[in-house]
Amino acid sequence: MEENKKIWMSHSGLDVMDRCPRCFWLMYRKGVYQPEGITSRLPDRFDRIIKNYFNKFRGKEKLPPLIDGKVQAKLESPFQEKYFYHINDKYGFWGKLDECFINKNNLYIPVDFKTSSSDPREKEIFQSYQNQLDEYTFLLEQNNKKTAGFGLLIFFYPDDSDSLEYGFPMVVHLQKVPTNTQRAKERIFKAINLLEGDIPKPALNCPYCGWYDKINKTLNNIS
Repeated sequence: MEENKKIWMSHSGLDVMDRCPRCFWLMYRKGVYQPEGITSRLPDRFDRIIKNYFNKFRGKEKLPPLIDGKVQAKLESPFQEKYFYHINDKYGFWGKLDECFINKNNLYIPVDFKTSSSDPREKEIFQSYQNQLDEYTFLLEQNNKKTAGFGLLIFFYPDDSDSLEYGFPMVVHLQKVPTNTQRAKERIFKAINLLEGDIPKPALNCPYCGWYDKINKTLNNIS
C-alpha cells in the first residue's frame, strides 16, 4: 500500500474479509490478491444483455415487460451506477449498482441481477446477497437518496424445455430483501479496525493460506 493513498473498500472486498481476514488484510494493506482461477464469463455476458434490455425502457413510466407488474416502481432516470462514501482521509467505501428503481413515494430501491444455475424460487438467499443490498442501501442514503428499506434481487434462471428450437425459456424471479444500513456500517468499520491492526491469523478453511503454509513448510524441510 502506498503511503497516504486512500483505501477504497467494496462489497467484494468485504466478502473476502468474511472468508479469510488475512487475505483481506493482504489485499488492501499490501496489494497481494488471491489468485484468480478459471472462471466462466457467461454471467458477465448475461449481465450486459440484461442491462442493455433495461436501458431501453429508461425514462418510461412502465418497467420492462419481463418484470412489469411484479413491483410498483419505475427505473431511475438518469441512472447513477457508482456511489462513493468518504469515511475519512484514509478510507472510503464504494459500490456499483446493477439497477435502481424509484417507487411512487420517490423512495429508492437498489437492484442486483443474479444468474442462477438452480431454481431460485426454492432456496434462501446467500448471506453475501443480503450484505450487498445492505451496503447499496447504505450508499444510497449516504448520497442523500431516501430508500424504501428494502432491495430487490432479480434472478434469471434457465428453465427446462423439450422445445428449445422455439427459444430458451428463462424464469425471472424477483425477491424482496429487507435491508439494514446499520448492519452495513458495522461491517465497514469492522473492516477498518481489521486493516488498522497487525496482520491477522488466516481462516482455518482458507485454501490460499493453507496452500501457502504447506509450501512454506515443505520448502523449509527441503532446505
